[in-house]
Amino acid sequence: MEFGILGPLSLVDSDGRSCAPGALKLKILLANFLVRPNRTMSTHQLIEEIWGGFPPRTATTALQVYISNIRKILGEGGSRTEQSSILTRPPGYVFELAGHGSDLHRFEQERDEAGRLEAAGDTEGAARLLRTALRRWRGRALADVRCTPRLTAAARRLDELYIASYEKSIELELTMGRDAELVGELYALAGEYPSRERVHEFLMVALYNAGRPGEALQAYMSIRNALSEQSGLAPSHRLRGLQQAILSRSIDVLSIRPQSPMRSIA
Repeated sequence: MEFGILGPLSLVDSDGRSCAPGALKLKILLANFLVRPNRTMSTHQLIEEIWGGFPPRTATTALQVYISNIRKILGEGGSRTEQSSILTRPPGYVFELAGHGSDLHRFEQERDEAGRLEAAGDTEGAARLLRTALRRWRGRALADVRCTPRLTAAARRLDELYIASYEKSIELELTMGRDAELVGELYALAGEYPSRERVHEFLMVALYNAGRPGEALQAYMSIRNALSEQSGLAPSHRLRGLQQAILSRSIDVLSIRPQSPMRSIA
């Protein structure tokens, strides 16, 4: 089976057929297992995720039925044997990912390899592989199950993982001198993340190096206004320094955008 959480929940069998559950409660159960693979989740935790603070008196029995249904979807016949991917482990259950594929796991592998390529000095290879990894996203992670505290928290962590990785890919490509090529993409990204300082920093750098300093200063005004309206904050010292460097035409792209190596994902 190939599991997907980097977008709406997906499940594809070995023949390429989609077999994700349609019922929301089954989706919630499967998604909880996928964001915590190989770790035991208690019966209490799973009941809380599925029913919130008002579980029915039959919740434990119903959970057992849902577990059986998921096993059947996985082609395991509802078995409780050690051959099942979902094992009973006091005080609850554990989902063993071994033998299956996961878009998040593949993304993590590619991102980590991109970090090793960067460390070895292969900036172009790192940027190319990171772009490949980012294409695994099919939209907002867990888009159709952001309805419980645990899954919402997991989705937000994945949101941050996505934009931080995207920023890193932009950083690598700017280092390679692709400023003019990236301007349009960065404008779109700044529109999607109007108060994300690093995105606007990269947009300002790309515009300046593309010979468009006036637009670079407008980009600074845009995030300054967004920060003021949303949180009453001013841009960081770093971003203000970049504005001054553009005004004085003394900008050095390498000095204002230090290279921070990619870290492995826990």
